[in-house]
Amino acid sequence: MSSCKVADGQPHLPPARDRRQAACPKELSVYNLILRPTAAREQLTALTERAAVHWDPYVSAWLICGTAEASLVLTDERFSSKRLNVNGDTVPSPDTTESTMDAMVSRMMLLKDGAEHLRLKKVARAVLTPQRIQALEPSMRELAAELLPLDKPGDLDFVEHVAKEFPLRVLGELLGIDESDLDMVLAGSDAITAIVSGLDHTIDPEIHRRARTLYEYAFRLVRERRENPGDDGISALVRAADDEGLADADIAANLVMLIASGHQTMPGFLSISLHSALTSDASALELPGALANVTPSRFVGRVATADIDVGGCRIRAGDKVLVLLAAANWHRGSADRGQRHLAFGYGRHRCAGAAMAELEGAVMFERMTEAMRAGVRLADAGVEWNNDANLPSLTKLPIRLGKTSKASTPLSDR
Repeated sequence: MSSCKVADGQPHLPPARDRRQAACPKELSVYNLILRPTAAREQLTALTERAAVHWDPYVSAWLICGTAEASLVLTDERFSSKRLNVNGDTVPSPDTTESTMDAMVSRMMLLKDGAEHLRLKKVARAVLTPQRIQALEPSMRELAAELLPLDKPGDLDFVEHVAKEFPLRVLGELLGIDESDLDMVLAGSDAITAIVSGLDHTIDPEIHRRARTLYEYAFRLVRERRENPGDDGISALVRAADDEGLADADIAANLVMLIASGHQTMPGFLSISLHSALTSDASALELPGALANVTPSRFVGRVATADIDVGGCRIRAGDKVLVLLAAANWHRGSADRGQRHLAFGYGRHRCAGAAMAELEGAVMFERMTEAMRAGVRLADAGVEWNNDANLPSLTKLPIRLGKTSKASTPLSDR
């Protein structure tokens, strides 16, 4: 970028670009992540090569692609995490519209700023202590061996029987959720993710019904563990929340958030990593490079609360912003290589469960590597992908364990 001269001879940067000047072409709109999910790397790389910051008129949001610019937005308090709906209005106040799922979502740590966020994060960390996480490692290894056996030749769908099942059962053990409730928990968690994540604000009544079922279940668990506390994660959450004087509605909402964030990104991370390792790159099973390479959550949303210049662009108060974590990870320049990847976010909102996710990834990567050495390969049936713009995942990844014939009985049927 060229500079201009002012009267005293000192250089200064040209005026910041406005929306019109910073607009990206239609083919680079992030809405295409829905239409062409498997072309995300190509598209986001093209965006970043074009500029570090863009205005996307097709989703009415600023796109932050550069590593330095992403780090700035994620740490600057002038960018709020309180999300907007598709019409650009803030979510309803929980004090006036308690009956809506939006009101419940607005209570989550994920969507709080400043002191409110730090207070809720302190409570969440009572569940995610290093000691509690490390105590899960032996059972994680047993579960990984159970779900991905090396001594039972046959076919299985890695997504359905390993990538989804592993984090869900680990989460159940961490929190103390009955195994019989896990199917309902998964359905509710999927619903919450559909409400919070992505580019569109869903109003599907069935999705909201499933989310409400999980919220009501979380409410019951909070009250049950207060009356009969134990050593489980939910009891620890309730004790810490009560010490902070939180209302039960806030505790239940953040329990729902812990449930959803505890396993929503892991299936995509595991399935994409194994697929990459089986088709092109064995190094796909190496942490932390795999986290940056996959970036399980591609972007996070913010709202500007003041006028601020980022990457040579003027972002106005009230503008929506999408921080493209994947773009920043995939196009880090040589000057950025020493900086930690942004797969877990950055700054105060860095994922509270990052250590838990890293341990889960490490345990499953070891097992997946052992499976590859034992000859695991893709089965004949084709792979399938979801169309989630933010949380990419394979929805079907058939694999074959051991030396078997095409007529082998699937492990899932045994």
